Amino acid sequence: MAVGKNTKMPKKSKPVQILKYLLLGGGVVTLSLLAPQSGARLVHALVKAYIRKKQFERNIFLRDLKRLRVRTLIEYRELPDGEVKITLTKEGRREVLKYNLDTIKLDTARPWDGLWRLMMFDIPHSKKRARDALRKKLMNLRFYPVQKSVFITPYECEKEIDFLASIFDVRDHLLIFYVKKFEGEEKLKRHFNLS
Repeated sequence: MAVGKNTKMPKKSKPVQILKYLLLGGGVVTLSLLAPQSGARLVHALVKAYIRKKQFERNIFLRDLKRLRVRTLIEYRELPDGEVKITLTKEGRREVLKYNLDTIKLDTARPWDGLWRLMMFDIPHSKKRARDALRKKLMNLRFYPVQKSVFITPYECEKEIDFLASIFDVRDHLLIFYVKKFEGEEKLKRHFNLS
């Protein structure tokens, strides 16, 4: 099945797994096509989906690499010693992060540290789609909307906000404030079931 350049790949597909393992590996992975399972744990995990009846499906693996290269998500080259070096491109990094967007959550199980995270953004109209997507995701993460571009949560969210900001390319347009106390916080404590 041919995949168009702008077609979203299924989350659990083998090519998406390649992208995820490349991200975990810092963007570059080198593996032996002759003995793919002999590499590091990350390499072993990457090729695991291509092992069938204890045999490495080399042609299918190379086909998937070519498809990812056509979509400019990776670069790869076969080396003279039988190894292949795979590099995640900037576009590939952005694509694999989109797949993580659906599963991102705030850790609400930890005890509250007494700080409110007040997030404000002023995203220009030229990035309206990103602004709307960010707002929708913040609501999905159960941030409380104070205003259209001001949200608050008692939960640690810095990594998640950095992740969202990088996905939507809006980091320069948002700020996080740490607030200990404010008028009306009792209402929000009840909203978030804080004691």
